[in-house]
Amino acid sequence: MPAWSRRSFLAAAAGVGLACVLPPRAAAEGITLLRAELNLMGEIWYLAGGYQIELSPTLEDALRRGVQLTFVQTFRAQRPRIWWLAEDIAEVSRVIRLSYNALLRQYYATVSGHTTAHASLADALDYIGDFNDWAVLHQSQVSRKHQYVVGVRMALDVTQLPKPLQVSAVASQRWQLDSGWREWNFRP
Repeated sequence: MPAWSRRSFLAAAAGVGLACVLPPRAAAEGITLLRAELNLMGEIWYLAGGYQIELSPTLEDALRRGVQLTFVQTFRAQRPRIWWLAEDIAEVSRVIRLSYNALLRQYYATVSGHTTAHASLADALDYIGDFNDWAVLHQSQVSRKHQYVVGVRMALDVTQLPKPLQVSAVASQRWQLDSGWREWNFRP
C-alpha cells in the first residue's frame, strides 16, 4: 500500500468533506400527487386520483429484506372564516401496508383491509398510490353557500417500522417519504 503524502491526504479528506456537504444526486424518489378531485355520487363525495410513488434504494432494500412499510393517506376539509379560525369539516385517514414475500417473490399491498398480490414493485406502488372511489365526505357536511379548502397527503409512517430502524429513520432523510399537503378550493 503506497504511503500518502500530507498533501494527497488533505485533498482526499477535503473531497470526502465536500461529498458530505453537497446535496445527494437528483433522484426521482418521493411521493408526487398526480391528480385529485372530488366527485359526488348519491349523497357521498368520493376522492378520485392518485400518487406516483418512488422508493429510495434504502427503502427498497428494507422492503426486500422483510420490513413492512406502512403509509398513511389523509384527506381533510376546512371552511375558512374571516374573523375566526377555520372550521374543521372532516379529516379521514386510511392505512396502507406494503410487504414483500421472498419465498413467493410477490409484493403484498393492503388497503382498507383488502390485500392484493403483485408480481412487481412498480405494480404494487401503482396500486397503493391510487385512491379512486375513496368516500371522504357526506353531502350533509357541506353547504352550497360556502367555499371549502380541501387537501390530501400521503406519508410513510416511520413509527410503524421495527424499533431498531425507527432510530435511524428519524435521523436519516433516506427513510423520510412525504408528499406534503396539497390543497385546493372546493365548492359543492
